[in-house]
Amino acid sequence: MTSEHAASAFPVFSFREEAMAALRELLPQIAARAQLTDASGAVPSETISQLEDAGLFGVLTPRAFGGSALGWETFYSLVNELGTVCGSTAWVYGVLTGHNHMLTRFPVDFQAAVLSDPRNHISVVFRLTDAWTAEPVEGGYIVNGGIGRFCSGVDHARWVGINAIIQSGPNAGQLAFCMVERGRLKTLDDWKVLGMRGTQSRSIVIEDVFVAEAGLSLAVDLGGPPVGPAASEAAYFEWPYFALAPLAIIGAPLGVARGMIDQSVASMKGKLAGLDDEIIAGRAAVFGRLSHAALDVEMATELIRNDCRRIDEGGVAGMLPVDHSRLRRNMAAAPQLARAAANSLFEAAGGSGIYDNNPLGRMMRDVNSGAAHYAFTDDLSAPNHGRAMVGLPPAKTNTFV
Repeated sequence: MTSEHAASAFPVFSFREEAMAALRELLPQIAARAQLTDASGAVPSETISQLEDAGLFGVLTPRAFGGSALGWETFYSLVNELGTVCGSTAWVYGVLTGHNHMLTRFPVDFQAAVLSDPRNHISVVFRLTDAWTAEPVEGGYIVNGGIGRFCSGVDHARWVGINAIIQSGPNAGQLAFCMVERGRLKTLDDWKVLGMRGTQSRSIVIEDVFVAEAGLSLAVDLGGPPVGPAASEAAYFEWPYFALAPLAIIGAPLGVARGMIDQSVASMKGKLAGLDDEIIAGRAAVFGRLSHAALDVEMATELIRNDCRRIDEGGVAGMLPVDHSRLRRNMAAAPQLARAAANSLFEAAGGSGIYDNNPLGRMMRDVNSGAAHYAFTDDLSAPNHGRAMVGLPPAKTNTFV
Protein backbone atom coordinates (compact mmCIF):
# COMPACT_ATOMS: atom_id res chain seq x y z
CA MET A 1 0.00 0.00 0.00
CA THR A 2 1.29 3.46 -0.90
CA SER A 3 1.68 6.48 1.35
CA GLU A 4 -0.82 8.56 -0.66
CA HIS A 5 -3.55 6.28 0.67
CA ALA A 6 -2.48 6.35 4.30
CA ALA A 7 -5.35 8.65 5.33
CA SER A 8 -8.03 6.26 4.10
CA ALA A 9 -10.23 4.77 6.80
CA PHE A 10 -10.28 1.46 4.91
CA PRO A 11 -7.43 -0.55 3.36
CA VAL A 12 -6.33 0.65 -0.07
CA PHE A 13 -4.42 -1.62 -2.45
CA SER A 14 -1.68 -0.82 -4.91
CA PHE A 15 -1.61 -4.21 -6.62
CA ARG A 16 -4.02 -6.94 -7.61
CA GLU A 17 -2.18 -9.52 -5.52
CA GLU A 18 -2.86 -7.52 -2.34
CA ALA A 19 -6.59 -7.48 -2.97
CA MET A 20 -6.67 -11.18 -3.82
CA ALA A 21 -4.75 -12.04 -0.65
CA ALA A 22 -7.18 -9.99 1.45
CA LEU A 23 -10.13 -11.84 -0.07
CA ARG A 24 -8.60 -15.28 0.37
CA GLU A 25 -8.26 -14.65 4.09
CA LEU A 26 -12.06 -14.30 4.22
CA LEU A 27 -13.00 -17.23 1.96
CA PRO A 28 -13.15 -19.96 4.65
CA GLN A 29 -15.65 -17.94 6.69
CA ILE A 30 -17.72 -17.03 3.64
CA ALA A 31 -17.73 -20.68 2.55
CA ALA A 32 -18.96 -21.71 5.98
CA ARG A 33 -21.93 -19.35 5.57
CA ALA A 34 -22.82 -20.41 2.02
CA GLN A 35 -25.58 -22.84 2.99
CA LEU A 36 -27.08 -20.28 5.39
CA THR A 37 -26.92 -17.61 2.68
CA ASP A 38 -28.88 -19.87 0.33
CA ALA A 39 -31.41 -20.98 2.94
CA SER A 40 -32.06 -17.52 4.41
CA GLY A 41 -32.23 -15.74 1.05
CA ALA A 42 -29.69 -13.09 2.04
CA VAL A 43 -25.95 -12.54 2.27
CA PRO A 44 -25.24 -12.11 6.01
CA SER A 45 -24.43 -8.57 7.12
CA GLU A 46 -21.31 -10.01 8.73
CA THR A 47 -20.00 -10.99 5.30
CA ILE A 48 -20.66 -7.53 3.86
CA SER A 49 -18.93 -5.90 6.84
CA GLN A 50 -15.88 -8.13 6.42
CA LEU A 51 -15.61 -7.25 2.73
CA GLU A 52 -15.95 -3.56 3.62
CA ASP A 53 -13.34 -3.69 6.37
CA ALA A 54 -10.95 -5.49 4.03
CA GLY A 55 -11.16 -2.61 1.53
CA LEU A 56 -12.55 -4.82 -1.21
CA PHE A 57 -15.48 -2.59 -2.17
CA GLY A 58 -13.00 0.08 -3.31
CA VAL A 59 -11.29 -1.75 -6.18
CA LEU A 60 -13.14 0.32 -8.83
CA THR A 61 -13.41 3.54 -6.79
CA PRO A 62 -11.17 6.48 -7.81
CA ARG A 63 -8.18 6.98 -5.54
CA ALA A 64 -9.27 10.57 -4.95
CA PHE A 65 -12.22 9.18 -2.99
CA GLY A 66 -10.18 6.67 -1.00
CA GLY A 67 -10.45 3.76 -3.41
CA SER A 68 -7.84 1.53 -5.04
CA ALA A 69 -8.85 1.99 -8.71
CA LEU A 70 -7.29 -1.36 -9.61
CA GLY A 71 -9.53 -2.00 -12.63
CA TRP A 72 -11.72 -4.66 -14.12
CA GLU A 73 -9.32 -7.58 -14.27
CA THR A 74 -8.80 -7.35 -10.52
CA PHE A 75 -12.50 -6.82 -9.89
CA TYR A 76 -13.48 -9.78 -12.09
CA SER A 77 -10.88 -11.99 -10.39
CA LEU A 78 -12.31 -11.13 -6.96
CA VAL A 79 -15.90 -11.88 -7.99
CA ASN A 80 -14.79 -15.11 -9.62
CA GLU A 81 -12.84 -16.22 -6.54
CA LEU A 82 -15.81 -15.45 -4.28
CA GLY A 83 -18.02 -17.51 -6.58
CA THR A 84 -15.98 -20.64 -5.92
CA VAL A 85 -17.37 -20.70 -2.36
CA CYS A 86 -20.68 -18.78 -2.60
CA GLY A 87 -22.40 -17.67 -5.78
CA SER A 88 -24.85 -15.34 -4.06
CA THR A 89 -22.12 -13.52 -2.16
CA ALA A 90 -20.11 -13.12 -5.38
CA TRP A 91 -23.14 -11.76 -7.22
CA VAL A 92 -24.01 -9.22 -4.51
CA TYR A 93 -20.40 -8.10 -4.17
CA GLY A 94 -20.22 -7.69 -7.96
CA VAL A 95 -23.42 -5.65 -8.10
CA LEU A 96 -22.57 -3.36 -5.18
CA THR A 97 -18.99 -2.76 -6.35
CA GLY A 98 -19.56 -2.45 -10.09
CA HIS A 99 -21.84 0.56 -9.84
CA ASN A 100 -18.98 2.66 -8.46
CA HIS A 101 -17.73 2.84 -12.06
CA MET A 102 -21.13 4.09 -13.21
CA LEU A 103 -21.14 6.87 -10.62
CA THR A 104 -18.08 8.51 -12.20
CA ARG A 105 -20.48 10.09 -14.74
CA PHE A 106 -22.46 11.94 -12.06
CA PRO A 107 -21.60 15.41 -10.68
CA VAL A 108 -18.34 15.39 -8.72
CA ASP A 109 -19.94 16.52 -5.47
CA PHE A 110 -22.43 13.66 -5.68
CA GLN A 111 -19.61 11.21 -6.43
CA ALA A 112 -17.68 12.41 -3.40
CA ALA A 113 -20.70 12.16 -1.11
CA VAL A 114 -21.31 8.53 -2.08
CA LEU A 115 -17.92 7.07 -2.98
CA SER A 116 -15.92 8.51 -0.09
CA ASP A 117 -17.58 5.93 2.19
CA PRO A 118 -17.26 2.36 0.81
CA ARG A 119 -20.33 1.39 2.85
CA ASN A 120 -22.50 3.55 0.57
CA HIS A 121 -23.45 0.64 -1.66
CA ILE A 122 -25.49 1.07 -4.84
CA SER A 123 -28.05 -1.42 -6.12
CA VAL A 124 -29.79 -0.99 -9.45
CA VAL A 125 -32.97 -1.95 -11.30
CA PHE A 126 -33.14 -1.71 -15.09
CA ARG A 127 -36.67 -1.84 -16.50
CA LEU A 128 -36.09 -3.21 -19.97
CA THR A 129 -39.52 -2.72 -21.53
CA ASP A 130 -40.76 0.51 -19.96
CA ALA A 131 -38.64 2.82 -17.86
CA TRP A 132 -40.04 4.80 -14.95
CA THR A 133 -41.09 8.40 -15.62
CA ALA A 134 -39.35 11.51 -14.25
CA GLU A 135 -41.33 14.78 -14.13
CA PRO A 136 -39.23 17.92 -13.56
CA VAL A 137 -40.06 19.94 -10.42
CA GLU A 138 -38.17 22.61 -8.51
CA GLY A 139 -34.77 21.22 -7.53
CA GLY A 140 -35.17 17.84 -9.20
CA TYR A 141 -37.72 15.31 -10.43
CA ILE A 142 -40.70 13.28 -9.25
CA VAL A 143 -40.35 9.66 -10.36
CA ASN A 144 -43.26 7.25 -10.83
CA GLY A 145 -43.91 3.92 -12.47
CA GLY A 146 -44.53 1.21 -9.90
CA ILE A 147 -42.71 -2.10 -9.59
CA GLY A 148 -39.31 -3.09 -10.94
CA ARG A 149 -37.75 -6.53 -10.47
CA PHE A 150 -34.28 -7.92 -9.72
CA CYS A 151 -32.88 -5.35 -7.28
CA SER A 152 -29.91 -7.50 -6.24
CA GLY A 153 -28.37 -6.77 -2.86
CA VAL A 154 -30.97 -4.11 -2.08
CA ASP A 155 -30.98 -4.79 1.65
CA HIS A 156 -27.28 -3.88 1.82
CA ALA A 157 -27.60 -0.79 -0.40
CA ARG A 158 -27.85 2.85 0.65
CA TRP A 159 -28.74 3.95 -2.87
CA VAL A 160 -30.78 2.40 -5.68
CA GLY A 161 -30.36 3.43 -9.30
CA ILE A 162 -33.25 3.27 -11.75
CA ASN A 163 -33.78 4.27 -15.39
CA ALA A 164 -36.48 6.83 -16.21
CA ILE A 165 -37.83 8.85 -19.14
CA ILE A 166 -37.95 12.61 -18.56
CA GLN A 167 -41.49 13.78 -19.26
CA SER A 168 -41.17 17.51 -19.95
CA GLY A 169 -38.76 20.43 -20.13
CA PRO A 170 -35.63 20.81 -22.25
CA ASN A 171 -34.69 17.13 -21.85
CA ALA A 172 -38.18 15.73 -22.52
CA GLY A 173 -38.05 12.22 -23.97
CA GLN A 174 -34.48 11.62 -22.78
CA LEU A 175 -33.57 8.44 -20.96
CA ALA A 176 -31.99 9.25 -17.59
CA PHE A 177 -30.60 7.40 -14.61
CA CYS A 178 -31.81 8.35 -11.11
CA MET A 179 -30.25 7.65 -7.74
CA VAL A 180 -32.73 7.15 -4.89
CA GLU A 181 -31.90 6.62 -1.21
CA ARG A 182 -32.81 3.08 -0.25
CA GLY A 183 -34.86 4.21 2.75
CA ARG A 184 -37.27 6.18 0.55
CA LEU A 185 -38.57 3.29 -1.51
CA LYS A 186 -40.58 0.17 -0.82
CA THR A 187 -39.29 -3.36 -1.39
CA LEU A 188 -41.38 -6.49 -1.90
CA ASP A 189 -40.70 -9.88 -0.35
CA ASP A 190 -40.98 -11.69 -3.68
CA TRP A 191 -37.55 -13.27 -4.21
CA LYS A 192 -38.66 -16.94 -4.30
CA VAL A 193 -36.41 -18.49 -6.90
CA LEU A 194 -34.47 -21.55 -8.02
CA GLY A 195 -30.93 -20.30 -7.48
CA MET A 196 -28.83 -17.30 -6.46
CA ARG A 197 -31.29 -17.19 -3.58
CA GLY A 198 -29.00 -15.23 -1.28
CA THR A 199 -28.81 -12.27 -3.67
CA GLN A 200 -32.12 -10.98 -2.20
CA SER A 201 -32.93 -9.57 -5.66
CA ARG A 202 -36.30 -8.32 -4.54
CA SER A 203 -38.63 -6.01 -6.43
CA ILE A 204 -38.84 -2.33 -5.59
CA VAL A 205 -41.78 0.07 -5.85
CA ILE A 206 -41.27 3.65 -7.09
CA GLU A 207 -44.23 6.02 -6.65
CA ASP A 208 -43.97 9.81 -6.16
CA VAL A 209 -40.27 9.66 -5.24
CA PHE A 210 -38.31 12.91 -5.38
CA VAL A 211 -34.84 12.77 -6.96
CA ALA A 212 -32.56 15.78 -6.57
CA GLU A 213 -31.02 17.32 -9.68
CA ALA A 214 -27.56 16.06 -8.73
CA GLY A 215 -28.89 12.52 -8.42
CA LEU A 216 -29.92 12.26 -12.07
CA SER A 217 -27.70 11.73 -15.09
CA LEU A 218 -28.80 11.55 -18.71
CA ALA A 219 -28.07 8.23 -20.39
CA VAL A 220 -26.11 10.04 -23.09
CA ASP A 221 -23.84 11.40 -20.35
CA LEU A 222 -23.43 7.94 -18.82
CA GLY A 223 -22.21 6.89 -22.26
CA GLY A 224 -19.72 9.75 -22.34
CA PRO A 225 -16.41 10.41 -20.58
CA PRO A 226 -16.03 10.33 -16.78
CA VAL A 227 -16.42 13.48 -14.73
CA GLY A 228 -13.92 14.49 -12.07
CA PRO A 229 -10.80 12.66 -10.86
CA ALA A 230 -11.59 9.37 -12.61
CA ALA A 231 -10.81 11.04 -15.94
CA SER A 232 -7.12 11.19 -15.11
CA GLU A 233 -6.67 8.25 -12.75
CA ALA A 234 -7.04 5.13 -14.90
CA ALA A 235 -7.66 4.26 -18.54
CA TYR A 236 -10.53 1.88 -17.78
CA PHE A 237 -12.72 4.76 -16.59
CA GLU A 238 -12.96 5.79 -20.27
CA TRP A 239 -15.38 2.94 -20.84
CA PRO A 240 -19.08 3.81 -20.45
CA TYR A 241 -20.59 1.71 -17.71
CA PHE A 242 -23.43 0.34 -19.83
CA ALA A 243 -20.84 -1.32 -22.06
CA LEU A 244 -19.41 -3.10 -19.02
CA ALA A 245 -22.37 -3.65 -16.68
CA PRO A 246 -22.66 -7.45 -17.16
CA LEU A 247 -18.97 -7.89 -16.36
CA ALA A 248 -19.70 -6.89 -12.77
CA ILE A 249 -21.62 -10.13 -12.18
CA ILE A 250 -20.28 -12.54 -14.77
CA GLY A 251 -17.56 -13.78 -12.43
CA ALA A 252 -20.21 -15.21 -10.10
CA PRO A 253 -21.55 -18.08 -12.25
CA LEU A 254 -18.09 -18.72 -13.68
CA GLY A 255 -16.63 -18.89 -10.20
CA VAL A 256 -19.35 -21.25 -8.99
CA ALA A 257 -18.59 -23.54 -11.93
CA ARG A 258 -14.91 -23.49 -10.90
CA GLY A 259 -15.95 -24.45 -7.39
CA MET A 260 -18.01 -27.32 -8.78
CA ILE A 261 -14.91 -28.72 -10.47
CA ASP A 262 -13.13 -28.84 -7.11
CA GLN A 263 -16.17 -30.35 -5.37
CA SER A 264 -16.58 -32.96 -8.11
CA VAL A 265 -12.92 -33.98 -7.96
CA ALA A 266 -13.09 -34.42 -4.18
CA SER A 267 -16.33 -36.39 -4.44
CA MET A 268 -15.00 -38.60 -7.21
CA LYS A 269 -11.85 -39.39 -5.27
CA GLY A 270 -13.99 -40.50 -2.35
CA LYS A 271 -16.09 -42.78 -4.55
CA LEU A 272 -13.02 -44.34 -6.16
CA ALA A 273 -11.31 -45.14 -2.88
CA GLY A 274 -11.11 -48.89 -2.40
CA LEU A 275 -12.20 -49.79 -5.95
CA ASP A 276 -10.01 -52.11 -8.01
CA ASP A 277 -8.36 -51.08 -11.29
CA GLU A 278 -10.93 -52.85 -13.48
CA ILE A 279 -13.88 -51.00 -11.94
CA ILE A 280 -11.96 -47.71 -12.08
CA ALA A 281 -11.26 -48.31 -15.77
CA GLY A 282 -15.01 -48.55 -16.32
CA ARG A 283 -15.38 -44.96 -15.12
CA ALA A 284 -13.62 -43.59 -18.21
CA ALA A 285 -16.73 -41.75 -19.41
CA VAL A 286 -17.01 -39.97 -16.06
CA PHE A 287 -13.35 -38.94 -16.22
CA GLY A 288 -13.94 -37.60 -19.72
CA ARG A 289 -16.98 -35.65 -18.54
CA LEU A 290 -14.90 -34.10 -15.75
CA SER A 291 -12.12 -33.15 -18.17
CA HIS A 292 -14.48 -31.53 -20.68
CA ALA A 293 -16.32 -29.63 -17.96
CA ALA A 294 -13.02 -28.30 -16.60
CA LEU A 295 -11.93 -27.31 -20.09
CA ASP A 296 -15.13 -25.33 -20.73
CA VAL A 297 -14.89 -23.53 -17.38
CA GLU A 298 -11.21 -22.71 -17.93
CA MET A 299 -11.92 -21.35 -21.42
CA ALA A 300 -14.86 -19.27 -20.21
CA THR A 301 -12.88 -17.90 -17.27
CA GLU A 302 -9.88 -16.86 -19.34
CA LEU A 303 -12.01 -15.47 -22.17
CA ILE A 304 -13.52 -12.92 -19.83
CA ARG A 305 -10.24 -12.26 -18.06
CA ASN A 306 -8.66 -11.32 -21.39
CA ASP A 307 -11.55 -8.98 -22.16
CA CYS A 308 -11.09 -7.31 -18.76
CA ARG A 309 -7.42 -6.78 -19.50
CA ARG A 310 -8.39 -5.12 -22.77
CA ILE A 311 -10.82 -2.83 -20.90
CA ASP A 312 -8.15 -1.85 -18.37
CA GLU A 313 -6.00 -0.64 -21.28
CA GLY A 314 -8.65 1.94 -22.24
CA GLY A 315 -8.90 3.01 -25.86
CA VAL A 316 -12.64 2.51 -26.16
CA ALA A 317 -12.80 5.26 -28.80
CA GLY A 318 -10.83 3.07 -31.18
CA MET A 319 -13.16 0.09 -30.88
CA LEU A 320 -14.98 -0.99 -34.04
CA PRO A 321 -18.60 -2.24 -34.04
CA VAL A 322 -17.31 -5.80 -34.47
CA ASP A 323 -15.13 -5.34 -31.36
CA HIS A 324 -18.11 -4.24 -29.26
CA SER A 325 -20.28 -7.08 -30.55
CA ARG A 326 -17.49 -9.56 -29.78
CA LEU A 327 -17.36 -8.28 -26.20
CA ARG A 328 -21.13 -8.79 -25.88
CA ARG A 329 -20.87 -12.24 -27.48
CA ASN A 330 -18.23 -13.28 -24.98
CA MET A 331 -20.27 -11.97 -22.04
CA ALA A 332 -23.14 -14.21 -23.08
CA ALA A 333 -21.18 -17.24 -24.25
CA ALA A 334 -19.00 -17.64 -21.14
CA PRO A 335 -21.89 -18.17 -18.67
CA GLN A 336 -23.50 -20.63 -21.06
CA LEU A 337 -20.28 -22.67 -21.17
CA ALA A 338 -20.26 -22.62 -17.37
CA ARG A 339 -23.94 -23.66 -17.27
CA ALA A 340 -23.34 -26.67 -19.52
CA ALA A 341 -20.32 -27.70 -17.45
CA ALA A 342 -22.26 -27.35 -14.18
CA ASN A 343 -25.14 -29.46 -15.44
CA SER A 344 -22.77 -32.13 -16.69
CA LEU A 345 -21.03 -32.29 -13.32
CA PHE A 346 -24.35 -32.47 -11.49
CA GLU A 347 -25.41 -35.40 -13.69
CA ALA A 348 -22.14 -37.17 -12.90
CA ALA A 349 -22.81 -36.79 -9.16
CA GLY A 350 -25.68 -39.26 -9.35
CA GLY A 351 -28.18 -39.55 -6.52
CA SER A 352 -25.86 -38.03 -3.94
CA GLY A 353 -26.10 -34.67 -5.69
CA ILE A 354 -29.76 -34.14 -4.82
CA TYR A 355 -29.30 -33.99 -1.05
CA ASP A 356 -29.53 -30.59 0.62
CA ASN A 357 -26.24 -31.08 2.41
CA ASN A 358 -24.39 -31.63 -0.88
CA PRO A 359 -23.17 -28.24 -2.17
CA LEU A 360 -23.28 -29.45 -5.78
CA GLY A 361 -27.06 -29.00 -5.89
CA ARG A 362 -26.86 -25.40 -4.67
CA MET A 363 -24.01 -24.66 -7.03
CA MET A 364 -25.83 -26.14 -10.02
CA ARG A 365 -28.87 -23.98 -9.22
CA ASP A 366 -26.70 -20.88 -8.83
CA VAL A 367 -24.90 -21.33 -12.15
CA ASN A 368 -28.17 -21.86 -14.02
CA SER A 369 -29.80 -18.88 -12.36
CA GLY A 370 -26.82 -16.62 -12.97
CA ALA A 371 -26.60 -17.65 -16.62
CA ALA A 372 -30.29 -16.78 -17.05
CA HIS A 373 -29.56 -13.03 -16.71
CA TYR A 374 -30.80 -11.03 -19.69
CA ALA A 375 -27.31 -9.80 -20.56
CA PHE A 376 -26.16 -13.42 -20.93
CA THR A 377 -28.75 -14.28 -23.60
CA ASP A 378 -26.65 -15.99 -26.25
CA ASP A 379 -29.60 -16.07 -28.68
CA LEU A 380 -29.28 -12.27 -28.97
CA SER A 381 -25.56 -11.62 -28.73
CA ALA A 382 -24.25 -14.41 -30.97
CA PRO A 383 -26.35 -13.45 -34.04
CA ASN A 384 -25.47 -9.77 -33.56
CA HIS A 385 -21.77 -10.59 -33.58
CA GLY A 386 -22.25 -12.73 -36.67
CA ARG A 387 -23.96 -9.77 -38.35
CA ALA A 388 -21.06 -7.50 -37.37
CA MET A 389 -18.55 -9.99 -38.77
CA VAL A 390 -20.10 -9.63 -42.24
CA GLY A 391 -20.53 -5.86 -41.97
CA LEU A 392 -24.21 -5.67 -41.01
CA PRO A 393 -25.53 -3.36 -38.25
CA PRO A 394 -26.91 -4.89 -35.05
CA ALA A 395 -30.46 -6.23 -35.16
CA LYS A 396 -33.13 -3.88 -33.82
CA THR A 397 -33.60 -5.60 -30.51
CA ASN A 398 -33.48 -4.44 -26.91
CA THR A 399 -29.84 -4.55 -25.82
CA PHE A 400 -30.20 -2.19 -22.83
CA VAL A 401 -28.83 -3.82 -19.69
